[in-house]
Amino acid sequence: MSLTPIPITALDLHLQSGSWSFAEAEKDRITEHWRKLADANPRIWNGDVLICAEAKIVDKTLAARFLKTDYASFIAWRDWGWPDKTVNNCFGSAIVQSADGALLYGRMAGHTLNRGKIYPPGGSLEMKDVGADGRVDVLGSLVRELDEETGLKAADAERGELLAVFDGPRLSVAQVFRFGSSAQALAETVRHYLRNGHDDELSDIEIISSSSQIDSTMPGYAVAIAQYLITRENEASALRK
Repeated sequence: MSLTPIPITALDLHLQSGSWSFAEAEKDRITEHWRKLADANPRIWNGDVLICAEAKIVDKTLAARFLKTDYASFIAWRDWGWPDKTVNNCFGSAIVQSADGALLYGRMAGHTLNRGKIYPPGGSLEMKDVGADGRVDVLGSLVRELDEETGLKAADAERGELLAVFDGPRLSVAQVFRFGSSAQALAETVRHYLRNGHDDELSDIEIISSSSQIDSTMPGYAVAIAQYLITRENEASALRK
C-alpha cells in the first residue's frame, strides 16, 4: 500500500489464537541474538508483544488480527531485515499538534534500541492492551504512551484525524491530538517532565513546523504523517487569510 496516510473512522482489531511461525522456527537463533543484545545493553528487557498477522482497510475501517509473541522475536525479525513478509509491526502513534499547527516528535534516548530516531510517542502493543473479549485497544495504548513518554494528557487535547500508514513492514495507527498551547510551550512542558526523571525513553522533544525540519532520523511513516499534516495546516492557513 501507499505510504500516504489513510484517514479511517473505525478499528476492528482482535487477538487470535496460535503462535507466530517465524518465532517458532527461529527460536534458537532468536535466543542467541537477544543474548548478545542484552549483554551489550543490560537495560533492555524481553516481554510479551503483539504482531499483526493480517490487516486491511474496508470502508474506512482498519481490520487487523494479532498473534502473541515476545519482544526478542520481534527485534530479531526487525534486525534481520523483516524476513517474514506475512506480518506487520502494528502500533499506535500519538500525534501532538500545537495551537500554532506544529507537530512534536520525540527523540529516542541513547540506551534504547531505537536511539537517536525521531518519531511520535508510541510503542509496541502488549497483552495488557487486549480486553477480555480479545479486542486490541491501540488507542488506549497510544494514550498511555503519550502520558508516559511526555507527561501530556490526551484529555487536555481535542482529538483530530485518525490515520493508518502502511510503511513496508510497519503499520502505524496515528491519532492526532490538538492542544491549546503553542509548540514552544508544549515542548517546555515535556522537557520539564523529562528533566524531572519521569521517563527516560526520550532524550528530547523536537518541534516540526515545516517540511524542511523533516530529516533522515525519522522513519517513513513519521515523515509521511508530518508531510500530510503540515500540508493540511498550510492549506487551512491559506484559507484563513
